[in-house]
Amino acid sequence: MNPATNEPVPRFLFDDRGVTVVELERLLDAMDGAPMPFPAAAVFHRSLRSPEKETASLRHTLSCTLRDDGALVGFLRIVTDHAYFYYLCDVMIHPAWQHRGLGTRLVESAVHECRRRGYMKIFLTSLPGLEAFYAKFGFRATMSPVLTLRGEDEAKYPPLPPP
Repeated sequence: MNPATNEPVPRFLFDDRGVTVVELERLLDAMDGAPMPFPAAAVFHRSLRSPEKETASLRHTLSCTLRDDGALVGFLRIVTDHAYFYYLCDVMIHPAWQHRGLGTRLVESAVHECRRRGYMKIFLTSLPGLEAFYAKFGFRATMSPVLTLRGEDEAKYPPLPPP
């Protein structure tokens, strides 16, 4: 219980490999109703996700989670080479738990874990309007813009020559 608000406080876990596909799908479904500057389906690339790919992704990434009585209410994925580079993505707080500082706790914990591992760079892509949120952790725009090739747009790209 949060003594200030008399609300339960979710338990934070850095539970690498402790997230199931089913509970992540439930959280993604909940995010469809979250107020966001862009549709959650586009932000989280729902059209490209499948249980098989999600299983592989969870096996190869680090997971930071927030749980309420065992239920997944917050998630952050860290994609990494386990040596130098860390990319924070899929930052989600269940809509019923938003605006309580939980996103801050999740990102702080992820950055702390990357620091503990001796990072060279920590990357993330911010939705427009959230830059100030990430700036309080030390993230800033750099001289190198992030360029993206999106799977959803594959039909628009010219075909590649065979290797």
